[in-house]
Amino acid sequence: MPPPVTAPAHPVCPAQTLAGRVAALLPERSGTPWTVEPCTAWWTVRYPAARLVQGDRALVLVARTWDTQIGWQLPDREPTRPDLHLESMSPAVIAREALRLVLPVLDDEAAGHAAKDGPHVMGRLELLNEIGHAMRLHGAATYNRIGLLVNSSTLAWGAPSGARYSVTLHGTNPVADVQIQGPVRAVEKAVTYFLPPAADERHEVPRVRGRLQRRLAAVLARHGQVEQTEQGGLAFSTGPGPGPYGYATPARDPQARQNHTPRGPDALRGVGAHSVPPRPPQLGRSPPPRPAAGRGAHPTAGRTHHP
Repeated sequence: MPPPVTAPAHPVCPAQTLAGRVAALLPERSGTPWTVEPCTAWWTVRYPAARLVQGDRALVLVARTWDTQIGWQLPDREPTRPDLHLESMSPAVIAREALRLVLPVLDDEAAGHAAKDGPHVMGRLELLNEIGHAMRLHGAATYNRIGLLVNSSTLAWGAPSGARYSVTLHGTNPVADVQIQGPVRAVEKAVTYFLPPAADERHEVPRVRGRLQRRLAAVLARHGQVEQTEQGGLAFSTGPGPGPYGYATPARDPQARQNHTPRGPDALRGVGAHSVPPRPPQLGRSPPPRPAAGRGAHPTAGRTHHP
């Protein structure tokens, strides 16, 4: 009796494996997750590629030997060269940078091609509701309001750190404006969630007037470029190309203690609306850890500090 014949195993595609791990880290949209498909990138046939798909939008991921390339795709747009080049093969890094630099550009382009007579307000509210749902799952009390500008909507909530957040969408643009207000320490920590990782090398801090401004400038300089304006605030960005940028207003009382000083709002622009839901533990009201056996809870556990 001849031995059974087994079909040869297909080699695992490293690009599809990497894309699957990245897809698990990207947020769903209206309950639709990211899926992975095989593909061939237009700009190379030397390295394996895979496509991450969510509805009409897609990301083409090329896994090279030591780095990764990403191009974004729409029904009327085929990437002929990479839109983002990362010196990393880490799924967490790729997902974070795609949320920060690629998806806002993709969504902005898609919104520009949307019908001008479409239900703009419903699209804004749908995105804000997704953010609000993620925050409420972590205990934050959110509320919606009409934005200050025409055709704008805002979602706001507070955190136990004393920080107050608001996310505003304008028209059909899915790129959001994020305002953070509260004690200096809470604001410093919250702003860095939307900026690239801190640089390992020594960074140059510009000359800045004011004690609290110098403190915040030292934090921001590790993540991008920062300079002081004539009004005393700080303008910061992540450098040339796409990415969040913003402005920090001067503290109302620069002589007060740093952990109790209410700041004016720190405004970030160019933030992808879908980069906010993955951060509810940091921006919301996560459940406090259980106290150790035989010990009471910390006297301030669960208490909200208002600036």
